[in-house]
Amino acid sequence: MSSLLKGKTAIVTGAGRGIGAAIATAFAQEGATVAVLDIDGDSARSTAERIGGYGFSADLTDPAAVESAVEDAVSALGGLDAFVNNAGVCSTGSLLTDGVEVWDRQFAVNARAAYLCCTAAARRMVAADAGGSIVVVTSNCAHAPRMDLGAYCASKAASEMMAECLALELARRQIRVNTVNPGSCETEMQRRQWAELGVGPERQINGDPSTFRTGIPLGRLAQPEDIADVAVMLASDRTGFVTGQNWTVDGGQTL
Repeated sequence: MSSLLKGKTAIVTGAGRGIGAAIATAFAQEGATVAVLDIDGDSARSTAERIGGYGFSADLTDPAAVESAVEDAVSALGGLDAFVNNAGVCSTGSLLTDGVEVWDRQFAVNARAAYLCCTAAARRMVAADAGGSIVVVTSNCAHAPRMDLGAYCASKAASEMMAECLALELARRQIRVNTVNPGSCETEMQRRQWAELGVGPERQINGDPSTFRTGIPLGRLAQPEDIADVAVMLASDRTGFVTGQNWTVDGGQTL
């Protein structure tokens, strides 16, 4: 490893499993001390134990819970150099037939929680007056409409625009904010989506004209580690002049 994050401290949300766990692991391998935040406390502590970090449980849609968890994490870490907002949910279904609760749930986690967590982290970075990096994991669906994923697409687009606005607000404090936009990634959440739709990975990889999918030109699904590699770079000093940018990691899926 290149020790890109040696000596840095970081918080990663939704890191009990999947992409978040891969990001937390990559950060630790690159030299960072990491705090894991997840609604599933057992998963958070499991990831933290594996990487030698700290694990905290919190409902990230609750403002008081977010403030408490971020404060505890920053206290344990002794500071905060990087924050990765990764926690998210996805449900499939038609905008015409799904109930509003499906829309509200995805906005609560994908947009509201992202806002609460990023601003809680940002306030502590501002107070420390030492700069920092915030990375928001969104989705290539923030830019490309998808059948059966209307609420998810809209909620991810909202979190991406929030991140861009936050990048402008924080630039003068030398706090960078960027987004990582994964495509179809081999995770537990993706497998649940396939089960709901009654399809498999072949539709993502090969394309499905009936649902306006172009397929994945590189010929495979993303792995969580593919997303983690980009998050590491955005948190590092190697991208010290990069802010307000969207990094799409989807094998060419949205070309």
